Amino acid sequence: MLRSNPCTPNLSRRKLLRLCCAASISFCLPNSHDIARAADLSERLREAARRGGAVTLPPGEVSLMGLDLPDGTILRGAPGRTVLKLSGLGPLLSGRMARKITLENIVFDGAGGFVPREKGLLDFTDVIQLTIRGCVIRRCAERGLNIIRCGGAVAQNDVFEIGDVGVHSLDGLGVDFDNNHIRRCADNGLLIYSTAAGRYDGSRVRNNLIEDINNRSGGNGPYGNGVFVWGAGSIRVEKNRVYRCVYSGIRNSGGHDVQVIGNDCKTFGEKAMYAEFGAKNSVFRDNRIEDAGAGIAVANADKGTDGAIVAGNTIVNMRKGVNDPEFGPEMLWLTGILAEKNVDVTGNKIVGPGWIGIALGGWRENLRAESNEISGVDYGVVLATGEGAGDAMVARNRISASKGAVIASAGMNFLPGDLTQPGARKYPRLTVRDNQTG
Repeated sequence: MLRSNPCTPNLSRRKLLRLCCAASISFCLPNSHDIARAADLSERLREAARRGGAVTLPPGEVSLMGLDLPDGTILRGAPGRTVLKLSGLGPLLSGRMARKITLENIVFDGAGGFVPREKGLLDFTDVIQLTIRGCVIRRCAERGLNIIRCGGAVAQNDVFEIGDVGVHSLDGLGVDFDNNHIRRCADNGLLIYSTAAGRYDGSRVRNNLIEDINNRSGGNGPYGNGVFVWGAGSIRVEKNRVYRCVYSGIRNSGGHDVQVIGNDCKTFGEKAMYAEFGAKNSVFRDNRIEDAGAGIAVANADKGTDGAIVAGNTIVNMRKGVNDPEFGPEMLWLTGILAEKNVDVTGNKIVGPGWIGIALGGWRENLRAESNEISGVDYGVVLATGEGAGDAMVARNRISASKGAVIASAGMNFLPGDLTQPGARKYPRLTVRDNQTG
């Protein structure tokens, strides 16, 4: 469940100091030697950009702050050995209104300075082709990388020990987030945010390893997620490995046409994957989920969530989470897949232990559960009934459940009788047929 805006956390002075201490950050002012070296680097970058050339830094550490990169910057270092360290007030590097900026093979370290709230150690706005490749972004009390209205590629980087979001993209122009390692972030791993629901973004999140994401700012969903899409359109989240997040592995809140395909996800406190609060035309296909409070939820149809394909996923070994003590059974813990409106649930494999294999709930409008394999759960498929319930079909599933293969429910009350058995009660607009049970 989600209530608050992840981009406006409530950071008190006490909490900010705690974040700084946790990241081993000490605030200091740059000395005159640092200032001179920063001014020299700035001049070298401007001259190289005018000529269309690159600046290559040797191994070693340079302390600086607030370096503004000109359009055309190409800045390279010696992999793992060239360190730019924030000394004073951040961001460390920034750029705006540029056609092209490139950073390669540099370690960016925020431990020696302070980054203002909602800024990043690296902070870029309106850069058409931003490339950050082979870099390390580490030890910052705020965002690691903050990009606004940027396109380009963020690839093969290591982002860790971040006090807020590891990588934050707002109103993107189609960014490739490829083969990054994002870890030990206090609130979210990668956040793709839009100021208008469904706005075309076109970013691709592929081949990343995202792990150990905390929930330091609290709440009941805005923080603690591996990949979080908030309202953005046409996002593809594919072939990532997402492990050990306090809330969800991949969460789509209000995004349109978000495809989540072929991801390996393990160990989450809440549902591993979400489409919620106005998400439209979602796809969850060929993902593997293990050790989560529940599997995949296409929820909040009453808030506008509409349309999804949930196909070919494997969900195993669910366990009850404890992150939302205010919620009771309506959270549907230990449920493999939840669908509410215009959703096809086909060809999935759900293996317990678990409570419910597939829940067709909410208003139960135009739902289909077909050719799924469900075992090791109490109830195979649970269908909402009552006034206003729409069409639903449960067909050709293989179900092994201890308390009932297909049952009806009125709210959270399960009604007697297995709908796969001869003589079972008939419900309007509900088809149950050709299921194998036992």
